This record gives sequence, C-alpha cells and structure tokens, in this order.
Amino acid sequence: MSSLTMVAIYIFLFFLGTIIGSFLNVVILRSEKNQEIVKTPSHCDQCGEKLRIWENIPLFSYIFLRGRCGHCHKKISAINPMSEFLMGLLFVLVFWRFLQIPFFQTAFLNVNTSQWLINFLPVILWLIYTAVLFLISVYDIRNLVVLDGFLIVGFVTSLIGEASLFLINKYNPMVFFNYYHNWLGSASFFFPEIPGIFGNILGLIIGFLFIKSIVWLTKGRAMGDGDPYIAGFIGFILGVPSVFVFLFLAFIVGGVAGFALIISGRKKSKQYIAFGPYLTLGGFLTFLWGEKILQIYFNLMKIQ
Repeated sequence: MSSLTMVAIYIFLFFLGTIIGSFLNVVILRSEKNQEIVKTPSHCDQCGEKLRIWENIPLFSYIFLRGRCGHCHKKISAINPMSEFLMGLLFVLVFWRFLQIPFFQTAFLNVNTSQWLINFLPVILWLIYTAVLFLISVYDIRNLVVLDGFLIVGFVTSLIGEASLFLINKYNPMVFFNYYHNWLGSASFFFPEIPGIFGNILGLIIGFLFIKSIVWLTKGRAMGDGDPYIAGFIGFILGVPSVFVFLFLAFIVGGVAGFALIISGRKKSKQYIAFGPYLTLGGFLTFLWGEKILQIYFNLMKIQ
C-alpha cells in the first residue's frame, strides 16, 4: 500500500469521524431532552433557529462562526468541536491499530472487491464499537446514567459482527484472522487463549461478572447498575485474554482519576463518580497499546 493511499485513508477516516461525532452530539443532547433524533432538523439549542448548510459542517463551522450562533450570536459550547475532533482522532487510531496486525496491509492488496470488503469488516466493526462507547461514556458523564438503548445497539452490533467474522473465516479464511483479537501480542502467553467467538463470549462473562460482583458487594455505592453491562460489552469485543488487562487498566485509570477529582475538590469522597468512561478508556488502551502496557508491567514486576 503506497504512502499516498495511506494518507488518503487517514484523512478520510478523520473527517468521517468528525461527521459521526457531530451526529453523536445530537443523539446525546436530544436523548437527554427526549426529542426525536432523526427527523428533527439541526437547530441552535438556544434560539431554536434551523441551521444552514454552512453552519452545520463539523469543526469548520465552529471556526468560521467564531464559536457563536449565526442567528442569535450566543456562544456555542466548545464541547461540540472537541467531540468532533476526538471522534476523528479515534477513527484514525482504530485504523492505525489494525495496521499493526501482521499481514493486515496485505489484505488490502487483494483485487477482488468482495474479498477487500470482507478484509475491511473488522475495521468497520471497531469504528462502530468506538462510536457506541463514545455515546455511552459521554452520556454517563453528563447524566450519571447508562442508557439501555445505547447498550443494546452495542451488543447487537458486536454479536452480529463477531459471529459473522467467525463464520466468514471458517468458510473463506481471512489472511490475518488468527491475529485478530490478539491485542496483547506476544505478551498474551501469560494468559489462557480461547479461540474464535468462544473467546468473545468468555470475555463478556468475565467482564460482566467481575463488575457485577463489585456492585453487589458494595450495594451500588462503588458503581452503578449499568457498569457491568459496559464491562460485558467491552469484554466481548476484546475477548480473552485481553479482558483481564482491560479490567486492570480500567481500575488503575479510574482510581487515579477519582483521586485527582477528590483532591482538586471537584468531587467529594462519598459522591458518585461515573465509572463507565474509565471502563471505556481501559478497553481502548488495551486495544491500542495492550502489549506495550503489559510488557511495562512485567518489567516492573520483573516477570520474564
């Protein structure tokens, strides 16, 4: 794959991510207000005026309008362009991560269009997973609630997607399938490996039951009822053995962030803190750099 083609793909994915991020912002805001999501035209949240085409371009509209509505001239929340930029960056990182899988680039050199689309399916799935986790996390941060609808979309998509990959590979072997889900790379030797869709199912069970046991033991004081389902979803898309590293990182990140919030005075020690975003961050860190993080941990613990 030429460097020019790679750059074109990265640029396309970034702008696709900004568009998706803009839409997800709308989904979150309208879900909070119980408004219809698809049919209602884009409008200013403050004056209600319908947005014109050039006022609805991700990132660029915010810059051109200098952060203000073109009708009422009131400030537009900076969260909107930040979310759009973040989704663009995450989409780029997803593709970058897949390029680290051996033979993945080779999969794109196949001239057969149908085979090319099959090879690209895992990337598409992870772009969807990223969007769903973004929805869940941002809504949880804003409202301290995990919406069932977002979780259902994640579970249905991941079940259909991962089962499809398993069946496709069974009858039409994919060149890099044996490396898919091996997010821990060479460091995965430390854990038991369960092949195919069975590793996904076991990851779901481990993630769900682990967080559910904490909810039960603390009687809901440490985590909410929705957190086990987030952990189950992430455990399913990561599989075994990555689910173990995901849970470890989620608690490390959540603990450090929670301590920082309490020390800074933004949260009180007995005040509830949304844990869904830390589960998401732990899962994404495992997906991106699971092997490197685990190797650093092994070195610190002097495990050979």
